[in-house]
Amino acid sequence: MSARALDAARELTGFDAATVGTGSGVLVVGTEGVGVHTLVDALQGLAPDLDTHIRDIEAGARPGVALVVVDPASSVGDEELQLVARVRATVGTVALVCTKIDAFWEWPRIVRDHRKTLDPFGTMPLFGVSAAAALGGAVEDSGLDALVDWVREALEAPDAVRVERARLAAGVGVVEHLLDDTDNGTDASGSQDELMNARRRLLSSRDRGRADRLAAVRAGLTRARAQSSAELQARVRGLAALAAGDAPDNVPEHQSWLGRRWDDLADGIRRDADERIEEVAATALVGLDPEPSPPEPWAETPLPADGPGDGRRRGGAEDALLVVIGASTGLGIGRLIVAPMASVQTLQWISMPLTLLLGIGVAVWVIRVRRGALERAERTARSTERLSVARSALDHQLGLRFAAAETRIAGQIARAHERRARRTSEQIAQIDDEIRRLRGGVTNRDVRLRRDRAEVVHRELLARSEQLWADRDDENHPSTDEQAGSGEDGTR
Repeated sequence: MSARALDAARELTGFDAATVGTGSGVLVVGTEGVGVHTLVDALQGLAPDLDTHIRDIEAGARPGVALVVVDPASSVGDEELQLVARVRATVGTVALVCTKIDAFWEWPRIVRDHRKTLDPFGTMPLFGVSAAAALGGAVEDSGLDALVDWVREALEAPDAVRVERARLAAGVGVVEHLLDDTDNGTDASGSQDELMNARRRLLSSRDRGRADRLAAVRAGLTRARAQSSAELQARVRGLAALAAGDAPDNVPEHQSWLGRRWDDLADGIRRDADERIEEVAATALVGLDPEPSPPEPWAETPLPADGPGDGRRRGGAEDALLVVIGASTGLGIGRLIVAPMASVQTLQWISMPLTLLLGIGVAVWVIRVRRGALERAERTARSTERLSVARSALDHQLGLRFAAAETRIAGQIARAHERRARRTSEQIAQIDDEIRRLRGGVTNRDVRLRRDRAEVVHRELLARSEQLWADRDDENHPSTDEQAGSGEDGTR
């Protein structure tokens, strides 16, 4: 009976249970932190005759029983599922062991949830133990004695019974995996409801986010444009103030100094503007396919060479008035200095020439000082005017730069969403084909027939496995009507 059921399981799943053997060891496996080592120590202390191994079997030895350890403190997922599937396919006779039940008073509820994930059909034995209590001497309260009794019962059976039990358990495991995949829709191409839900999700997400991205680009570039313009104005005002106070007085040196400072200022403004544009682009294009685009060069914006007031100042009434003021000031100061000499008769003859000489000297000095002040004022006015003209040109370039950046980023967003729309349309077309194929009934009928066949094989395997364990229990605990030395185990 078992051979026929195992052959049917092999036809359904492709797994050959005849490759599963058995041995005399106990394999204890589990993920990190669930207490595998503690459980092994407790087992070795309670039953030192058991050949217990952790996670691996020594060369040449084969396990007869595998224990998969879980605990209430952590959840179970794909790693535990793969672990259970692996030991069921290689060892066959497997039990779930929940440790640390002394530390979690809600462990029954948690273990039920774990079992729904790891053993949804409830065909594997489940034990709740406290290895810490067993190591502390409270063996009866630890639940470990029941686990040891089950392990001994599994290992002390005859070799033929143990091999058949292991192969039946392995076959039950792979058939349950097939049934679980069929229930979850992973074995078939998917139900119509799932496909329709997937189609609706694709349609709703096909153009999602495009308007938000464009709005973010527009708002980000507007903010960056305002920041760059404000920074340009502030830096130009600072440079104009610096030119009025610290620039050289010599005209060629002044122009060279102002040109270098302006070039540095313009380079900094351009660099900051490009960085702001890249920040906005990186934020708006996140999650989209990148499109490499080399940065476009900036146009040069040098200081204007000629502008209002750049020519030499022409002489006129202002110069004449300046000479008159200087001469009158000089004569007044000279007369004030020489006046005491007029009371000395011997010095009267030199008072007039000395007054003229002092007046001329003071007049020349006053004229030079006033003329220098006028030249500095004119130079400052010319520098301010040149900086203003250059600032306007650079600000215009900033506007063009940000406008071009908005066009470029918006184009990348549009192209990315067009590519996404094409991919979505292709996926929707595939889903539509699959829905039409499902509506034909062929796939549903095949899946349903395969599931029905798997349920029949599953029942046969479980019935034979339960019979083997029940016969062994009857042999260990014979009824009063049986003969004590009959020797029949009921496996035939």
